[in-house]
Amino acid sequence: MNGLIVFNSANDVVFQQLNTALAEHFFAKNPDLFPENATAASIDGNIILQIFSPIINSQRIMHCQFDNTYSSFQCEKGLNFAFGDLLGYTFVKIGQRPVEILKRHLGVAIALARHLYGANLFAPQASSVQEELLSTCLESYEEHLWDEEQTMLLEALPRLLVNNELNRVVHSALDAALERLKEMGHLRTHALVFVTNKFVASAASKQALPLSPSDLVFLTLLSRSLQRQHRQLNRSVAVFLQGVSHDPQSGCVPCIAHLSQLSKGVLLVQVIEYANLQVASSMYDTFFVLQKIVTLQIQGDADAMRPTYDSLESFVKQTLEALKRSKLKGDEVDTSLKKFISKWDNLKKMYADFFRSVERELLVRIESNIPSFMDELKQLFTLTCCDSSSIALDQLPDVAALVEGRILEISEFLAVKAERNITIDAYLEDFPGLIHFVYVNRTTGLMIAPDLRANQLISKERLWSMVSFTRNYLKKGHTTVMWKDKTFNYSYFLWFEDQSGVPMKSIDMQQHMVASALSSNAFKSQFEPGLLAADYYQQLAEVCFPKVTPGKVKCYELFCIHLGLVTSTCAVEHSRRLVATIADLAGENN
Repeated sequence: MNGLIVFNSANDVVFQQLNTALAEHFFAKNPDLFPENATAASIDGNIILQIFSPIINSQRIMHCQFDNTYSSFQCEKGLNFAFGDLLGYTFVKIGQRPVEILKRHLGVAIALARHLYGANLFAPQASSVQEELLSTCLESYEEHLWDEEQTMLLEALPRLLVNNELNRVVHSALDAALERLKEMGHLRTHALVFVTNKFVASAASKQALPLSPSDLVFLTLLSRSLQRQHRQLNRSVAVFLQGVSHDPQSGCVPCIAHLSQLSKGVLLVQVIEYANLQVASSMYDTFFVLQKIVTLQIQGDADAMRPTYDSLESFVKQTLEALKRSKLKGDEVDTSLKKFISKWDNLKKMYADFFRSVERELLVRIESNIPSFMDELKQLFTLTCCDSSSIALDQLPDVAALVEGRILEISEFLAVKAERNITIDAYLEDFPGLIHFVYVNRTTGLMIAPDLRANQLISKERLWSMVSFTRNYLKKGHTTVMWKDKTFNYSYFLWFEDQSGVPMKSIDMQQHMVASALSSNAFKSQFEPGLLAADYYQQLAEVCFPKVTPGKVKCYELFCIHLGLVTSTCAVEHSRRLVATIADLAGENN
């Protein structure tokens, strides 16, 4: 049994994806709720609401009265639930898998919703295409990619290692693509090349906002999901990328991603930023702070409301100033903007009255007026940040053909290289007893690891178990873990470096986790370690180096599996030399 249900603030079901087993389970347990002659396949949102109403109401009471919502709970026969929220929407993940896995899948589902909907989560203004893409990506991720590929297990992209000459050919082709896009009027663009599921190279125009590692993983997941549906992929998709976290314009970057399947398994992704970034980012921040103040109002925390309101007022002001500078025109935009300003002026007056007297009646008036203000904010976001109709997309296939022509001579070699990118055999002489390794640069989102093959000593299940084991310890503050079973010796290392490649000594994470366990300032990520749901490693770096500017700290991981005969001392020495070897091979300045 497996499924995802999303409820809005009114407890209505806005999205559901239930497999047959879970739908039949609901049908069998609640036959009286179904119409006569109905089947499990006919389950609709109203029936789901009746089934889940006690759980969702309990969740909201826990949130409003105690600010201590359920993160998960377990039921009989191995059926588990995991809960998450985003912009007032409650996500419920259900399945017969361990809670940790459900939380990871839930985090990916929320990340996909953010990337596909932006701030317009499941709104009437959003296109039905978004819902279709969300369903497709979720199904592909949960039923195929997560169980099969290291890429989705580790949420990092395998890097295809090619020599400098081939690298120059690919980069030259991407530069030509960017130049052609510039001639077409697209000034903020990216171009990325993949072969099968491996990253080859990327290029970006000077004006474009840098992509984050989570953006790269999302684009890979999107393309892999669509490739399962279409043998020859040639499609444009509206997405909302995040950008790098330390950039003030990051968080919501409206883009068109055009995916083109070229010859020999080569995939080209063209990313075109089309909206005003100042408008999009300030409006996106407004959504989040507005949701925060709604939560505080429900909880009755008047003291915390004042600074949150100040933030809301600041972001609304930034939004209006950005809209003024952008000079966006159109009757619909003007009408929507006037309504938005009117709603905000009305709301601002109510807040001023409330902070003077702190009367409950005034808070009720505010709460009754916020939904209409939110609707106007969503409408304005739709008109200013979601309208890509003026973007010329008909020539993007020509750009793909240009790239295909420029790399045609090396395409076959790239395809062959992708099949045998890195083999563990090349490392056996220098690292006797080494069975498998995974080296991940969390700052770029790229990894280097041998492909898993059927004839390897290490099984896929063993690697999945190893990664899960290390993540449990990482959440407790352990950045180095070593253990053995009857057959193998396992080791895991996480470390930080500065911009020059010099190792950085962080705070004692274990001590920090223990000391802050009861503190509201504790590092408690809502999701499992990864990149898609939230950049866990960026958050970890900020905790470890609070005085260092975000983006100045590099984070790395190394997983190693040795034969059990290899001693721990030898495994540590191998790990140290392996990192140096990979750094030379990949050209990283470690």
